[in-house]
Amino acid sequence: MFRAILLDQLLDGDEDRMAAMARSHDFSDKVVLDCFHGGGTTIGEALRLRCKVVGSELNPVASFLVTQMVRDLDDAALDAAFAQVRAAAEQSLRAMYVTACPTCDQPAQAQYTSWVKQISCQACEDPVDLITSRVVMADFTNPGGGLVQCPACDHPWRVRSVKARVRCPGCHHRFVPAKRPASAKEYRCGCGHHGQILDVVSRASSPPAHRMTCIVTHCEDCGRGFKAPDQADLDLDAAHQALAAKTLNRLKVPRGTIPVGRNTNQMLRYGYEHWHEMFNARQLLGLDALVRAVGAVTDQASRETLSLHLSSVLEFHSMFASSKGLGTGAIRQVFSHHAFIPAKAPLEAHLWGVGSASGGSSGGFASLYGTRLKAARRWMAATHETTIVDGQRVRAAVDGERLAGRPAETFQDLLDDTADVLLLNQSSASLPQIPDGSVDLCVTDPPYADNVMYAELSDYFYIWLRQMLPDHPSFQTELVDDTQEAVQNRHRGRDGDDYAQLLADVFNEVARVLKDDGRMTFTFHHANKGAWHHLEAALIDAEFVVERWWPVFAEMESAMPIIGKEHNGHLDVVFVCANRAAGILTPARQDTVANMARKLAAADLPMVAADHRALLNARALQSATFAATAANAVLIGSAE
Repeated sequence: MFRAILLDQLLDGDEDRMAAMARSHDFSDKVVLDCFHGGGTTIGEALRLRCKVVGSELNPVASFLVTQMVRDLDDAALDAAFAQVRAAAEQSLRAMYVTACPTCDQPAQAQYTSWVKQISCQACEDPVDLITSRVVMADFTNPGGGLVQCPACDHPWRVRSVKARVRCPGCHHRFVPAKRPASAKEYRCGCGHHGQILDVVSRASSPPAHRMTCIVTHCEDCGRGFKAPDQADLDLDAAHQALAAKTLNRLKVPRGTIPVGRNTNQMLRYGYEHWHEMFNARQLLGLDALVRAVGAVTDQASRETLSLHLSSVLEFHSMFASSKGLGTGAIRQVFSHHAFIPAKAPLEAHLWGVGSASGGSSGGFASLYGTRLKAARRWMAATHETTIVDGQRVRAAVDGERLAGRPAETFQDLLDDTADVLLLNQSSASLPQIPDGSVDLCVTDPPYADNVMYAELSDYFYIWLRQMLPDHPSFQTELVDDTQEAVQNRHRGRDGDDYAQLLADVFNEVARVLKDDGRMTFTFHHANKGAWHHLEAALIDAEFVVERWWPVFAEMESAMPIIGKEHNGHLDVVFVCANRAAGILTPARQDTVANMARKLAAADLPMVAADHRALLNARALQSATFAATAANAVLIGSAE
């Protein structure tokens, strides 16, 4: 989408945008700014098009990520650094996951370990499993089936249908795996008492305990197997707990206090007060080994890249990760919902990774080094695009493109053509490094009011990056400084007016650095009309007018932030804005809202009421910016 936005703005008016998607370009005479660069989508796509690029980002995690993304790494040095980490950590990690193969009884590896949270019954004080389903993992190779576990004896096995009554092969107990023993908010004890989970966890002095329930094994001879934990597995877990408790103060893991916030309050209500409590003992010990191994890499570029890699691997490795399914990536990451939601049935993955690349571990450090990091490096050197030929999707190589850039120290380096990317880790409310009227185009994806609390969520990665890179200038504060973050977060003392003002400050700075014929293009999505009013106020304050706009499909319908949230809708809106100085006082000709809705419906896009509201809000926003600009023009004329 962002490649299309850039080409729409950069190509001559008559050129076919779709045909241009899958061929190389040279816009080295253009300067593109992203004032909220986040994960670097605009930065990467603009570099591929050979633009000069300026990216500004307040969040240090995002800034560090993009710095690594555009880095021209020595792949041989990176592989050597990974080999060093392997030599230092692999064997000790494998020893932590030793189990017995359920088929041959020989040593195997615990590829995945299922756990369940436990709380004490308010009546009898016995531990109660917070079980909401007897399905350990859905089976994507057999839709409707899954790996299930007997409620009587914990025996695990695969069934063809989780909705049918089954009989346990171990104890012959009959049950329906998909039938929920309790609601998501309620617990039920064997003594007959039931109550609200939050009533218990909010009064507890520590987070809920966990019970090991099932192990998916990987045996070199037998392949994959399933078992309930035996005594040796329980003894190994007890040993890990004892060692972690004894050495916690010496482990290179974050032990700081979790602050109050909109998302962090989700953890605080469950009794989590310190960051290390999100991980079990084996995860803490294993991560300590990896942090030390990565920190010992002497090549700075490789150490920083592997530090970033390990921080991203962490999204699969805490007791907030849950099961996704067999036949796909087994782990549902911590932030699949853009939130800190304590998983009632966490799934722990092998931290190093075992098995083949196709059927091996989900989220392992070594597994993802090959399937994610090295694959990304190959794509960076030889990019491709998907295009449409005769109605069919076709992957086409784009010759001559690469993602790596030449880092600039100053804006003048871009003008002198000695560099092509300038990255700034700061607020875009003030960009003194960029001269007036020097930017051709701003393309960005700003924060959507209170949709995502970026600083709160990125603390999860920041605290670990600090462990590996303690001297890095981006990681000197205890947590991410969010005092200038352009979001609406009442838990951190910022309301909608604060969000509108921060957004206006950035937009005003963008207006200053844009050329008279430049454009600011951005995407927006929100279910609350108040957020649209704040966006309107910011645009009017900066004297931008919405020249044109169009809807785009925001996320896959199966994406976790979309499921069950029909009030949010499926559409983002792309806005193209002109400075009032450009003298455009009439909107570009485009479809009516009704015509757009009809076209979307005809394309079988899943329109809901919120999508129709998004179209209406976009049209109203455009009208408001033109009305304000026309009114200002009249006032200025009267004053003159």
